[in-house]
Amino acid sequence: MKNVIFGLAITAALAVAPAAMARQADTLIGDARRQSGLEAEMARLRQTSPGSARDGVCPLVRGASAEVNAYVAARLHQVARQAGATYAKRACEPNVVVLFSAEPDQLIREAAQSKRFNYRGAPADAVQAFKAGGQPVRWVHGGDVRGSAAGDARPHNALVVVDAAMAQNVKVSALADYLAMVSLADVRVRPAPANSIMSLFDTSGASPAALTPADQAYLRSVYRAR
Repeated sequence: MKNVIFGLAITAALAVAPAAMARQADTLIGDARRQSGLEAEMARLRQTSPGSARDGVCPLVRGASAEVNAYVAARLHQVARQAGATYAKRACEPNVVVLFSAEPDQLIREAAQSKRFNYRGAPADAVQAFKAGGQPVRWVHGGDVRGSAAGDARPHNALVVVDAAMAQNVKVSALADYLAMVSLADVRVRPAPANSIMSLFDTSGASPAALTPADQAYLRSVYRAR
């Protein structure tokens, strides 16, 4: 059985939303009902084996508005297809989970206490960085890479948590591209290019508003290395 960082006892059949731009006015911070819905979704997370992104990318996006959730899932689909990644077309076990939360530290802490997340297969330093937080977006990848070529940056699965308060002033389209980048490639295994959407939250200067040509070439190279 592959090592995993999270388990899901659910089967998601995510319809790809139309590629219409998500309105910037849509807040990323959920109201009380939306936050309760996220907690209910989290309550379904279990320590079972999820699907592997190597078998087909299957995203689950929760916590923002329905429109933003659908837009991010659709953009993941588009970027994965353009990169040459296999994409699950029917009911599948989620292996790329993106969660928006106004209180990400509490979300992760409570998930750890209730064992809704586990981090088997993820490097200890990556797990610690994920738990420590402080960034607008944090992520951790897991999976058994035995039999993979050295430096293979394709994760088996990805867990991404967005601090909705810290990310609320970023354009949804740019944020979706950033989330696609960190979900589809492990930039710790193979560093992203210098001119990259990865600088979205840098305060030192202007950052790209979308995946750059260098990012797109990087992702294609990651998924060519099979």
